Amino acid sequence: MKQRLFTLLLLLFTLVSCGDKPLDPSKPVYVTVKTTMGDVTVLLYDDTPLHRDNFIRLCRSGEYEGMLFHRIIKDFVVQGGDPTSKAHEPGVLYGDGDGGYTVPAEILPNHFNKRGALIDAKESDDVNPERASAGTQFCFVQGKKHTDAELDEKEVRINQIRRNWLYYKFLDQLKKEDPALAADSLETELTNRALVMVEDTLADLGPYVIPAEHREVYKTVGGVPHLDSSVTIFGEWWTVSIS
Repeated sequence: MKQRLFTLLLLLFTLVSCGDKPLDPSKPVYVTVKTTMGDVTVLLYDDTPLHRDNFIRLCRSGEYEGMLFHRIIKDFVVQGGDPTSKAHEPGVLYGDGDGGYTVPAEILPNHFNKRGALIDAKESDDVNPERASAGTQFCFVQGKKHTDAELDEKEVRINQIRRNWLYYKFLDQLKKEDPALAADSLETELTNRALVMVEDTLADLGPYVIPAEHREVYKTVGGVPHLDSSVTIFGEWWTVSIS
């Protein structure tokens, strides 16, 4: 099958623009990321079109040129896309820049955080209950291989993350429906109403269980399972060439 290929360049984690050839919806989209440490070819998913098209637009506009991967955490993620990192100032901690906009969440159950997944970067659920993605930022999942016992522990963590997210989501929903609930004097009422909604929702949903096929990948390939169901996953690396 023919590939739609867009090439980006990383110079110590830097990207450059690609061409303006129209997309062919019948063909998959691949992006080649060239770095001083080697190349990574990434497949962009068609079922997350908002993130796919945003990434391609940034590539074509040259927005990524000169940016750094500003956050590298062993066994977790490699994160880049902060426009302010183009300054390359020694000793500066980058990561607050997002291009000034967000992309609506596209969190799908068929995608999971295996090693090599391309995922969003976003603010935490307490300030971002809609889980919108930071406009220009993205991460490559690193992670590690897990045992069944470790994956059981991750399931507990995923369910706790889901519970907390629902709480913040319902707090936000209730305050939007009735702004008066934001008053300090009504904090207890607001909290109690949100907690009731959380428990009712969880009773309907039941506990989250990592699917068997995902478990097998986490045991043999690796990844970061506790992020499942909480971030948008919009691609995966297809080939890696380290120089």
